[in-house]
Amino acid sequence: MTRRPAHPGHHRRRPRGMVLIVAMIVSFALAGIVLVLCRTMRVESAASANLAAAAQASAVARGAEQYVVALISQEGEDVRDLAEENFAGVRVGEGMFWIMRPDYDDEQLPLFGLIEEASKLNVGNDEAGLYDKLLRLPGMTDVAASSILDWIDADQNVERDGAEMEFYLNHPSKCEPYYPKNGPMETVEEMLMVRGVDRVMLYGDGTAPPLGQRAGIRAASSTGGGAMVDRQLARGIFELVTVYSRETNTGGDTGRINISNLSRLQTREALKARLRQRLPEQQADQIMSDLGTTAINDIFQVYVRAKAHLKPGDFDLFVDDITTSGNRTLNGRINVNTAPPAVLMCLNGLEEGEVDKLLARRQPLGTPIGTPRKIEWVADALTPERAAAARLGAQLATRVNQWSADILAVSGNGRAFKRVRIVVDNRSGTPEIKYRRDLTNRGWPMDKSILARLRSGEMSSQPSQGSMASSQQQGRF
Repeated sequence: MTRRPAHPGHHRRRPRGMVLIVAMIVSFALAGIVLVLCRTMRVESAASANLAAAAQASAVARGAEQYVVALISQEGEDVRDLAEENFAGVRVGEGMFWIMRPDYDDEQLPLFGLIEEASKLNVGNDEAGLYDKLLRLPGMTDVAASSILDWIDADQNVERDGAEMEFYLNHPSKCEPYYPKNGPMETVEEMLMVRGVDRVMLYGDGTAPPLGQRAGIRAASSTGGGAMVDRQLARGIFELVTVYSRETNTGGDTGRINISNLSRLQTREALKARLRQRLPEQQADQIMSDLGTTAINDIFQVYVRAKAHLKPGDFDLFVDDITTSGNRTLNGRINVNTAPPAVLMCLNGLEEGEVDKLLARRQPLGTPIGTPRKIEWVADALTPERAAAARLGAQLATRVNQWSADILAVSGNGRAFKRVRIVVDNRSGTPEIKYRRDLTNRGWPMDKSILARLRSGEMSSQPSQGSMASSQQQGRF
């Protein structure tokens, strides 16, 4: 049978909706690609914004460092009396920074500002009496205090319950064996390598309240190792110790006079000449007569012998001109004007009740700039005889050369912050940053509501709270 040819207009029927289905598939694929690309771009945009904010926070932190250096260069020791607003919420471009201080349980001490390293106990050098001072730190143990001495002394003799090379080579803790330093510490963090010192002792247990606010009622003092109140345990001893405080044993351009041997004619003539520079000639001669020629082993003995011819404030006029030490550098002397209560307790020869007397008599920080404030008031608070008997003159600093700053910098939108600790040394007269450490990984240290307000834009339009041209400092910069 012959097959009929297909009609020229006849076509095979295709499934209905195929084009629509293909179009929908293509549309969904394109939409998915667009969504993925949009999400990727959103992530990239957020990452870029975070990176820009981090760069801004880093720049603000660097600006804060230079701000600190400039303050110390311009103000010298008077920087301690600058008002807190010079260190809280200071604006740098769109960002801002705070220079934080810990709450030392003393309302006379501010919560924002620079910290004198001389207001801390120096644990970096093997100085006389250091063991007894260490034991007075909150939470310090006999093992840790003994081991610190062994770490910094030059010999291999074990002190009390300390540790030397045999312990560190044969009893490693989560690390390879190592040798003890047998020399001065270079940083406070080096204490973590010492037997008996752990992170809780040094940094606290992590429950400390945020910085920048008062913790409440003053905690009771602890005069020995072991027992600590909760807030002391929370803070640790990091803010109470240092390795940087040192003082050149000179005063002015002519140097200090070693008065430990007044029987030497040359010493007596030099001291008389210096006293005549500071005081009326007749008064200076009377003081020289009061001092006699017997040995002096503490500068407060000068006050005891000559107090009949000293008016209030006279002793502070020349106390920085005299010394009883022949060393060119004095390490670890404590500034009684700014040291927190826990550090004052470390002064050898003092009892807790006497520390309370000092705290009650000293002037709070923030007094008028330039107010003389050395150590004469200490003798008045304790009586000159008691100050001399405790050998306080050899323990107290009359000049301050090193300052630390705990800087918290944040970007203008609050997306990033940076925390840096620096130590500035001004012994040469030109401030130099001797130590810098990034502490950003420890998290936001202040009240988190501040960061929330920054991110919400509530603080973006506020004027700077701290300014180098503040009303108190007009004309000083």
